Amino acid sequence: MRLQKLFITTLLSVSVIGTAIPANVSAASYATTKRTYTLKVAGKKQKKKARGAIYNGKTIKTKAPGFLRGDTTMYSASYVFQKGLGVSYSYSSKTWKITLKKGSKTITMKRGSKYAYVNGKKKKLPTPARRVYSYKQKKNYIYVPGEFCAKNLGYSYSWSSSSYAGTFSTSNSNKASSSVTTLPATNGEHYVQLDKPEGLSENDISTTDDYNNYRLIVNIKGNYSSYYSDASHRSVIGDSSFYSYSVAYSNGYTKIYIKPRKATIKGFEVTQTDSYIKVRYDSPKAMYKQIVVLDAGHGGSDSGAVANGYKEKNMTLKIVQAAKSYFDNDPDIKVYYTRLSDTYPSLTERSDLANAVGADRFYSVHINSAGSSATGTETLYNSKGYKSSTGLTSYNWSATIHPYIRSATGFTNRGLVNRTGLAVLRHTKTSSTLTEIGFISNKSEAKKMNSNLTNYGKAVYNSTKASFSKNPTGR
Repeated sequence: MRLQKLFITTLLSVSVIGTAIPANVSAASYATTKRTYTLKVAGKKQKKKARGAIYNGKTIKTKAPGFLRGDTTMYSASYVFQKGLGVSYSYSSKTWKITLKKGSKTITMKRGSKYAYVNGKKKKLPTPARRVYSYKQKKNYIYVPGEFCAKNLGYSYSWSSSSYAGTFSTSNSNKASSSVTTLPATNGEHYVQLDKPEGLSENDISTTDDYNNYRLIVNIKGNYSSYYSDASHRSVIGDSSFYSYSVAYSNGYTKIYIKPRKATIKGFEVTQTDSYIKVRYDSPKAMYKQIVVLDAGHGGSDSGAVANGYKEKNMTLKIVQAAKSYFDNDPDIKVYYTRLSDTYPSLTERSDLANAVGADRFYSVHINSAGSSATGTETLYNSKGYKSSTGLTSYNWSATIHPYIRSATGFTNRGLVNRTGLAVLRHTKTSSTLTEIGFISNKSEAKKMNSNLTNYGKAVYNSTKASFSKNPTGR
C-alpha cells in the first residue's frame, strides 16, 4: 500500500464570563442544562448557552463555562487550560499577547488576530481570541479557540453532544505499555506489526505520512484505542527503542502515531492481511524507487508576483494540488510537498526538505512577472548544480520537463535559462529545476493561466514521469 500525504476547532479563554456555577454542580452537568449567560463579545451584548469541558474522563470544574461562537467552541484559558489541563498561561493587557505552553509546544496569539504562532510557525485560527465581558461576574475574560489550542498543544479533542461538553485527553493517557514483543531484524528490515481486530476491512484503515512532524499516522475507523494501547497486540521487528508509539481517539477514528525518536523523516510502507497491519520503515531512499520534492512557490505572507487581480502564490498552489491528484494514483513515485496550503516555508526549509529525504528531483513551480507585454514559458536551472550518480544534471532534468510545460501553456517558448543565484536551486543537493509557467503581468496570459491551472498540474506530473523513465534512479 502506498502512503499518501493527507493533510489531516473550538476556543479557550483566559477566564470566562458567566453566571457562577453552584459549588455542588459539575461543569459538564451544569452545561448540559444549557443555562444561558449574558456576555459582551466583540462589543455586542449576547446570550450564550454554557458548554462544559471534560479532561481524561473527569469534569473540569469552572465558574467560566465555554460557549459557541460561529462553529467554534470558546473556552476559558485560565480555567480550562491553565487550571484544568495544567497548561502554562499568560496574557499581557498592554500588548494583548496570549501565551499557552505545554512541554515543547508553545502557542502565541494576539487578541482579535486571525492568526496564531505554534512554535513560531504561523497558523490561521478558526476565530480570533476575544476579551469577553460577563455581566454576572462584572469582569472581562480572554477566550481562545479550544480545539485549535488543544490539538496544537498535543491534546486530543472531540465534542460530546450527550454531555454537551468538549472532551480533552492526552497521549499519555493512551500511551501503550512498554512490554512489547521485540524480535531481531530480518534481512535488515525494521517494522511494527499490529494485530487486526475481527471485523475491520482494508477500507476501514488509511494512513497519513505526516512527514512535517516526522511521523506516520494509521487511521482506523471506530474506537479501538484500548485495544491498540494494549502492548500484547503489537510486535516490533528490530530495535523497539528506535520509535515512539501512541494511540488517541478523535472524530470517529482511532489514530496510531508511529514516530522515530530522533527527528528524522522516514519512509513507510503499510501492508495488510486479514489478521495484522504491518508498518515497515527505513530511510526514504531505502523505501522508495523514485523521490521528488514538489514546491509551490511563495505562500503565506509572501504573495509573490501580483497583477491583474491574481496572486502568484495562489496559482502555484493550485498547480501543485492538481499535480498531487495524479501523483496520488502513481505508486512508483513518492512525492514530498513543501506546502499544500497557504503557508510560507522559508527558502532554506524548501531545500532542506529535499536534502533530508534524499530526493532524486526537486521541482519548483512559479509564475513570472515583468512588463505588460512580456510573454512566454521558461525553465530555470543551475549549471553549477548537482550531478547525480546516474549522470542526471539540473540541465538534463530541466530540458526534459520544459517541453511538457510549454506544450500545456501554448505560450511563447523562452527556453532554458541558467540561473546560478537562486537559493532553492543552489542549496538543493539533487537535480533541481524551477519552471516559470507564464507572465502574470500580461493580462491575457494571466487570464489563460488562471483557467488552465489543472492542465499545468497534469503537465508537471507527466514531465516528472517522463524524466524518471528517461533517467531511472537504478534503485
